[in-house]
Amino acid sequence: MQRRLIPARPDYLRKVQEAGLVYTHEDPRSDHPELYRYWRDDAYYEMTADEIVTLEEASTSIFRMLQDAGDWLLSPQGAWHLQKFQIPAVAMRAVVDSWNEEPACGSILGRYDFRFGGVTHPDPGLRTPKLYEFNADTPTSLVESLVQWDWFEDNRPRFTLEPGGQTVSQWTNMYEDLIAGWKRNLALISAKIGHEPVVFFACSEVDPSHEDEMNTLVLRDTCQLAGYRVETIYIENIWLGDDGRFYAGQGGEHIDVIFKLYPWEHLAREDNADAIFADLLHSGLDRNPYSGGTIWIEPPYKMLWSNKAILPVLWHLFGKSEDGRKYLLPAWFDGDEPFSVNRTGYARKPILAREGADITLNHPSGVRIRGEEQGYGAEGFIVQELAEPPRFRRREEGVDVSTVVGVWMIDGEPSGMAVRESRGPITDNFANFLPHTVVGGPR
Repeated sequence: MQRRLIPARPDYLRKVQEAGLVYTHEDPRSDHPELYRYWRDDAYYEMTADEIVTLEEASTSIFRMLQDAGDWLLSPQGAWHLQKFQIPAVAMRAVVDSWNEEPACGSILGRYDFRFGGVTHPDPGLRTPKLYEFNADTPTSLVESLVQWDWFEDNRPRFTLEPGGQTVSQWTNMYEDLIAGWKRNLALISAKIGHEPVVFFACSEVDPSHEDEMNTLVLRDTCQLAGYRVETIYIENIWLGDDGRFYAGQGGEHIDVIFKLYPWEHLAREDNADAIFADLLHSGLDRNPYSGGTIWIEPPYKMLWSNKAILPVLWHLFGKSEDGRKYLLPAWFDGDEPFSVNRTGYARKPILAREGADITLNHPSGVRIRGEEQGYGAEGFIVQELAEPPRFRRREEGVDVSTVVGVWMIDGEPSGMAVRESRGPITDNFANFLPHTVVGGPR
């Protein structure tokens, strides 16, 4: 894994914005300086085929652990740990029912964040992917993960090798995998409800950068290419009818199926939460007959995986197993961590937070690095053994940056990669996104 420089395309800003990445620009004086050069066109990360295989193996292994952890949390043995997730009581029936649904359907995507420096990194501890967290409910960076393919196509002549040389490609299968994922999931949902549904796509209208909106539109377009009729709606415009059902605005059609890029922990605490979860009793979860309720994607059980409380649960269950020691960072609930973490250092993270907010990195020397304060933490914290991201030299600016590798999981399978880098060790909303290449392996 190497950071490489490349000349920026002369018209790259127009190209990436036209492709949907409207939340990047070249003016640091704007009202949103964090968007300045969010997309980096003049540098990329070169990966090897072996490194992609390593990430795939880690992703698949962790997904199996997550599945086993969900079963355990919803059993009597996991009851004490489940309380730490602070899932509102009104939502628990839907969490359990959606988890137990067979065949499994209704989940499309998620994104891991990994600590990984490449299989030949000088530090042996950075040669194996370690899970920072799983963005299982409302992952973003999908637009830029797909836009990087356009970057690769435009730069393909630079990567062309002599006959007999190694191939150069990218790990960006998300678009095709999303289409296949919609087809599989919506075929099962159509069979359950008795007809092919219109699929609504929703995010909040309170989004000045339009990041959520553009990520939602990518998902809408892949669903449409899967053969389904689609509609868009802001989450604020979903209408609760007098019959307790949900409609696309007052007087609009009933919402049979909706994808929402809006966190379950917010929905579960809003004024209409009781109505949402009462209606879910009629959506055919856990072999109950479908009787007209709205089916929400992602499903309610994602409140188990998107919550950072899953990290100490994974360590509790698998920290002594071979794959657990290999791919997990030691983690505990706040107050339950061993005294030894003061010698190794630790990260204190809110169980519900976004973009590195309210994280504190505590070094053994006493140095503390704090993420942006946004008021998260009321639901509690977890403690994770300190493991800062690898540092790479940003030669064009003469500074070192911290790099985090994201892996997309589409319909339960690893599908592609997203790389972000930050000036500091906490990946926040000032991070930059960089494209990548893969040297070797199949074209």
